[in-house]
Amino acid sequence: MITVGFVALLIATLAFWQHGMEATFRKRNENSQRVRRWKRNTILAVLGWLGYITLLSTSNILTDMESPLRIPVLILLPITGFLTYFFLSNKFKVFVMYFPKPMTVYGQTLRIAVELLIYGSYVQGVIPAHATFEGYNLSILIGITAPVVGCMAYISKTMSTQTLVGWNILGLGLLAVETFVFMTTLICPELCGLEHTFAPQFGTMPYLLLLSVFIPSAAFMHMVSIAQTLIPARRKIQRQYA
Repeated sequence: MITVGFVALLIATLAFWQHGMEATFRKRNENSQRVRRWKRNTILAVLGWLGYITLLSTSNILTDMESPLRIPVLILLPITGFLTYFFLSNKFKVFVMYFPKPMTVYGQTLRIAVELLIYGSYVQGVIPAHATFEGYNLSILIGITAPVVGCMAYISKTMSTQTLVGWNILGLGLLAVETFVFMTTLICPELCGLEHTFAPQFGTMPYLLLLSVFIPSAAFMHMVSIAQTLIPARRKIQRQYA
């Protein structure tokens, strides 16, 4: 049953970004040739990454919990490199300018499903309780508050820029804590008072989707929302004092 949940959330996550990019192209009035090229490259990149994760899963290279650094090196390092490259490129500036702003907030509701899957993995004995909302993982609070924040920021428009940025920073902070707990439990479980780390199944699909797709997706949404909020505010200040 939990595998079905992981697959359903993966489909929902991919559909979310696909819908957002379609809206981005419509707002930018991109020509059809460039759109087709971007879609092709994006599909190849997504399939390549999922294929890479699946290959790691089937090879069982990440199931050896006596060598815990393999997951950070083979999963988190490539993601960090890609996000750094993307945020420093001109493509990110275009993405921030045209991607629908409300989606970066409402999309955080997917974190409720992520945290429920983490808890379900704990019930199955794959993940320690420390990494769930019964332990130190409070990321589910961002998913619960996302609809309220979205309504206040983009419908009633009663939320200030500073509050929206603060909410996103809080979300990034909770993701950082979540990742830290995962990595600490993985590498040094004794620091958390545990005798054992994750079960070997954590290094296989579908559990690898947590660190390779779901958590990076949530972090990316927060970063985009912060950039979308701060850039117009900065331009407004520059116009006032020009």
